[in-house]
Amino acid sequence: MKSSFRLGIDTGGTFTDLCLTDGTTGTVAVAKVSSTPSDPAEAVINGIKKLITENNLKPDQIGFLIHGTTVATNALLEGRGAPTALITTAGFEDVLLIGRQSRPRLYDFWAQRPMPIVPRSRCFGAPERILHTGEVLRPLDPEAVKSFIHKIRGQGIESIAVCLLHSYANPIHEQQVKSIIQSVHPRAFVTLSSEILPEYREYERTSTICINAYVMPKVNSYVRHLEDMLRAMGVASELYIMQSNGGVISAQMARESSARTVLSGPAGGALLGVHLSDALKTPNIITIDMGGTSSDICLIESAQPKLTTEADIEGYPIKLPMIDINTIGAGGGSIAWTDAGGALRVGPRSAGADPGPVCYGRGGKEPTVTDANAILGRINPTYLLGGEMGIHLEKAREVLEEKIARPLGIDIMQAAEGIIAVVNANMVRGIRRVSVERGHDPRDFSLVPFGGAGPLHGVELAQALNMTRVLIPAHPGIASAFGMLSADVRHDYVQTLIITSDRVDGNQLDSIYHDLEDQGKTQLAREGFSGDRVILSRLADMRYSGQSYELSLPVPDGKITGAVLNSLFKQFHRAHNQSYGYRREAALIEFVNLRLVAQGILPGSRLEEAESVNQEPALPMCTRTVWFQGQSIKSPIYERSGLAYGQIVGGPAIVEQLDSTIVIPPKFKGVVSEMGNLIIEQEL
Repeated sequence: MKSSFRLGIDTGGTFTDLCLTDGTTGTVAVAKVSSTPSDPAEAVINGIKKLITENNLKPDQIGFLIHGTTVATNALLEGRGAPTALITTAGFEDVLLIGRQSRPRLYDFWAQRPMPIVPRSRCFGAPERILHTGEVLRPLDPEAVKSFIHKIRGQGIESIAVCLLHSYANPIHEQQVKSIIQSVHPRAFVTLSSEILPEYREYERTSTICINAYVMPKVNSYVRHLEDMLRAMGVASELYIMQSNGGVISAQMARESSARTVLSGPAGGALLGVHLSDALKTPNIITIDMGGTSSDICLIESAQPKLTTEADIEGYPIKLPMIDINTIGAGGGSIAWTDAGGALRVGPRSAGADPGPVCYGRGGKEPTVTDANAILGRINPTYLLGGEMGIHLEKAREVLEEKIARPLGIDIMQAAEGIIAVVNANMVRGIRRVSVERGHDPRDFSLVPFGGAGPLHGVELAQALNMTRVLIPAHPGIASAFGMLSADVRHDYVQTLIITSDRVDGNQLDSIYHDLEDQGKTQLAREGFSGDRVILSRLADMRYSGQSYELSLPVPDGKITGAVLNSLFKQFHRAHNQSYGYRREAALIEFVNLRLVAQGILPGSRLEEAESVNQEPALPMCTRTVWFQGQSIKSPIYERSGLAYGQIVGGPAIVEQLDSTIVIPPKFKGVVSEMGNLIIEQEL
């Protein structure tokens, strides 16, 4: 009988978080260990050992293990991917350099795009041409391709991206190129655009395929290394990897489509938001996951996160389905500094896990947000992680005095409060970007702050945005790891079809959808899913004829008749009006891409719920001086594990737990829900 224990693991810049749930009892166990950037797998194994020791388990009792990894993200952001070559159609070798005409920052004369991850010297043009109809205009020249491969091999390049013109309509030439590579350079990693992204728009497609090729060797090495360590440890579960789209893929699929993991960890946090939205009957929420190096912000409307296929990571377009998450450089380890004009700035540079904030005592020399919170009394001045990590408060005070307070001519407490105010302003701007700038009023949403640092700032962020409700998960510091446990296996398929509404044929759409469904069913069957554990969802990317970008709309199952098409067109008019404020009823509508989402449903995690309300008043462990808005206030300190369903915590107060700290300012109060979430609202 397969074990009911399910383990979610999220690797962050400072800590690696683990969440273990027991499907039989609904209990949750958590662990937080320092990340090991030189070998992220080491922290994963350390965390598992810690969890099983503390809970008296054996590795073979872990029946399901899912992991959110930052290996692909870090390889891309740090420019440490594998040397990569690009083979494209002759005449299109400059696609990556030309890009689009849009500017990174419209009014910045010095704005520069990042250099392509594949230099022009490694871009090779293959003599061949396929038309947009799929017709072969010029056959592939195998000898020319062989000469490219010999050059690539001679340069020691281990990863090759193949992106030929219109291969989404006919992949035959890309398949021939792959066969030649395997015969000439058999050890090379090969990425075909027809396998990863059979979709039009040459620049975005080429960029995505090159990114996949660039990060693939590192992801392969890491995943294989971690699989070997888990197997040697005796873990029963296969390794599953979190995708950027909120779904799960096997380790093998992650090795082949590595670019699908670039937002692996943050996607878990968005799923935690969906879980809370359902559990608390709160359909509209905004999540902010504030870790050590960054904050990931996601808007969830009607209990569903927004998906996008137009993501941009540090200037590199990735046209793969992923949850729409806005990431900013604001975390607990964000470094405070003064610019040339004497203004206080915070981030985006971070102290990370090594050396970390000054107060961690690991050699940090720059003041950070965590140091400011410690000086203000908001973080336990003695220890973190339940006593495992000591706090060196005097070191933090010395550095803050030297680097911030003295240069600005203010006292140390004003400097600390200034750091908090600046980083809060940065996060408020990030929240506005996913809400106000997209037509959503933040006052219609509840704020869900999590991550190790999120609950320290959550209520103040809500105040700045006039949001009236803050929801703190039961285990905020490992929220992304917990969210991963609610994910299902997911595969996305796409086929470009550009055709206007006056020429569209429902039978043609049916045929394409059936082909995509066959691919989805086959893949899920290989992974052990069948029957009612398989869910197939159709989507169509549509636009008014002549437009450059499209909206993605759901398409009903079954035969696509004229009536179904008419209903779809009306749905598009409504969606366009909602998104852009106008509709053009007389204009032709154009189909661009047909999509299919194939999901394999995994068993969910059942959580413990309190059976009755606790009428006793909450009792603090102690009191200490905490600074709020320029005043030192003696505030009660509560242990979160000691709070029960129905108990109320009035501000000012601090609630401490293993994985995070919650700040409740004056004039606010928190109430514990039946599933252990803390609901904070302003006192009337």
